[in-house]
Amino acid sequence: MGRTPQTRRQILSALGLSAAAYAALINGLKAQSSGSADLDVAIVGAGAAGLTAGFLLNEAGWDFEIFEADKRYGGRALKDETFADFPIDLGGEWIHGRRGLLRELSGDRQAMDRATEYRPMTSDIVRGGRLRHDNSWARSWRGEQRFINTTWFDFFDAYMARPIRGRIRLNTAVQRIDYRGDTIKLTLRGRRIVTADQVIVTVPLNVLKDSDIDFRPVLPADKRAALRNTIMPDGLKLFLRFGGRFYPDVIFFEDGQIPDLSERIYYNAALDKPSQQNILGLFVYGALAHPWVTLSDRQIRDKALAELDDLYGKAASRSFQAFKVQNWSKSPYHRGAYSYFEDTDPADLGAPIEGRIHFAGEAYNRRRNGDWGFMHTAARTAVDVVRGMG
Repeated sequence: MGRTPQTRRQILSALGLSAAAYAALINGLKAQSSGSADLDVAIVGAGAAGLTAGFLLNEAGWDFEIFEADKRYGGRALKDETFADFPIDLGGEWIHGRRGLLRELSGDRQAMDRATEYRPMTSDIVRGGRLRHDNSWARSWRGEQRFINTTWFDFFDAYMARPIRGRIRLNTAVQRIDYRGDTIKLTLRGRRIVTADQVIVTVPLNVLKDSDIDFRPVLPADKRAALRNTIMPDGLKLFLRFGGRFYPDVIFFEDGQIPDLSERIYYNAALDKPSQQNILGLFVYGALAHPWVTLSDRQIRDKALAELDDLYGKAASRSFQAFKVQNWSKSPYHRGAYSYFEDTDPADLGAPIEGRIHFAGEAYNRRRNGDWGFMHTAARTAVDVVRGMG
C-alpha cells in the first residue's frame, strides 16, 4: 500500500488484538522460546498467512524462517505491472467483507483510500447462447471493494513482508515434516535437515491433499478425513487488452445448468482504475474451468476471442491487442483457485497436531464463521495460530 503503519501496535490491534491482548501475546510468545532446535518456528509457505505469521513472530523476537517452494513470495497474491497502465491482480482481486477491512488488517487509517467499491453499471446476460442486455444484474453487484492503483500483493508486501524479507527462503520446498521426536525435523529440497520446536503449515489445500509434504507419522485420521471432504477447484484468470471498448462492465453466463462451486464471468478490469486502456478480465473456476485450464495460454486467448466475437460480431478480434493468462490450476505450488468444504468442518482441517504442528491459510479457518477462500481470512488464521502458540 502507499505507506507502512506507524507502529507495531497499529498492526497487531488491527489484526484483532487489543493493546492488552497484544502485550499478553508478545510476552507469552517470548516465554515460549526454548532454544532447543535450530528454529523456534518453521513456517511452510510465504503466502498471506505465512507472511502474517512471520510478521507477528518477528514482533515477538522469535527465531523463525519461512520456507517457500516458489521463486517468489505472496502465494495467490500476485500482480503484473507490465500488461496494463495499472497493476493487475493475477490472483486474489476483490476485497470481500465490510468497508474498512484494509484499515483493520493494516492499522493504517489511509489504507481504505487505496480501494473503492466495485460498482458496475452495465451488464449483458448470455442464456442459451443468446445475448441479452440487462443492466439490473450489474447494479445488483454491490458491497465489495477493489484496489484502485495497487494490489493485494502490494498490501502484504508493504505491511507484512517488508520487515521479514531476510527470513524468507525462496526456492526451498519442505518435503518432509517428522514430528516423532522432541523437536520437529523438516527435510528440505536437497536433503537439508532443519529442526524446529513448532511448525506452521500454510500451503494451499491441494498441495496438502496431494501429499507433497510427507508427514511422519502420517496426519491423524480426523485430519485425513477432513481433507477428503474438501475441494479446491480449477481456476484461471485471463486479461485481454483492446484498442476500443465493445463490452459492458460485466458479462454473466447462464447457459444450461451451472454446476455448484463454479462460475464464469467477464468483467471490466479497468473500471474505477486510473486507466486509459480497455482491459477485459475473465475469471472462471470450478467445473466450468475444466475446458479452459487444460489449454495452452494461446489457446485460452483464442477460445475467449472466439466466444466474444460470436457475441459481439467480430468486435473482439478487430480491436484485440494483447493478453495475459494466470492458470492457477497449472501452477505447481497452488493447483487451483480457492477452497470449499463438503460434509466437514473447516475447524477440523485447521486444528493443530500435538500443539506443535499448526495450519493457517484461507482453507484453515477455525472460527466456524463460514469465512474461507479470502485473502483477509488467510491473514486472520495466522493471527489465531500465533495467539494459540502463546
